[in-house]
Amino acid sequence: MSKPFPPVDAPLLATNPQTGQPTGMMSQIWYDYFSQHHKLAQLPDVSTTAPTNNQVLTFKTATGLWTPV
Repeated sequence: MSKPFPPVDAPLLATNPQTGQPTGMMSQIWYDYFSQHHKLAQLPDVSTTAPTNNQVLTFKTATGLWTPV
């Protein structure tokens, strides 16, 4: 079973508990979430349309998906 999407206020970067400064490493909650996804299409908000060379992902508000363009 997949882990739920992290809360919207979950920090992407881990922080040093003594200084409160970012460590440059991904926080554990995001690491756990992304480690179960091996392909972008497995993420719930990414289009399953296969990209071609030189395309980038762009967020489409109409569909709520990241789509290759």
